[in-house]
Amino acid sequence: MIARAAAAGLVLWAALGVGCSVLQGDQLTDAQQVIADLKTGPSDLKVVGRVEQADRRYRTGEPIGLSFEVNKPAYVAVLRVLPNGVTTRLFPNKYQSSAQVAANTTVRVPETGGPLTISVGKPGVVLFAFIAAASGESWLFTRRPTGAADFVELGATTRAVAKDIALSLKLGHGVEAATAKLTARIEGR
Repeated sequence: MIARAAAAGLVLWAALGVGCSVLQGDQLTDAQQVIADLKTGPSDLKVVGRVEQADRRYRTGEPIGLSFEVNKPAYVAVLRVLPNGVTTRLFPNKYQSSAQVAANTTVRVPETGGPLTISVGKPGVVLFAFIAAASGESWLFTRRPTGAADFVELGATTRAVAKDIALSLKLGHGVEAATAKLTARIEGR
């Protein structure tokens, strides 16, 4: 009976998107692992991220739909980290400009019927990181896309990006924050 309860707890834990949800056989590159390893400390704030495809497998160029929820009002950023470390903030974006999210509300990225598309042009494993915080003061939530860009490009030096995120969120200093991570496999056509 205890084993059954433990197994049910593990299934629930996995279903809620807690921790790093990596597809079996998928390996993150060192550049991706740096972002996946961001630690927020203990918090009652939880964020759950999802991709539309249950098996998390996409073809190159195929649109990828994401969604997330938080259990408390929070500010949220969604990052895409390619195998080479190129990191893009997908949310907030040009059309979904506010990072502030109500509790228990599903937010789709991009919006259903909106003008944005998220896709990946090369095969490989892509990391999606969902970062939530009770405070919206971090540049992670306030930086705007430049020029005609739809998303904020953070560059390919993930160690510097991860350090800047941790510093701007004041992680490790009692700030209420949470992360969720998942991968998607992009396959050639």
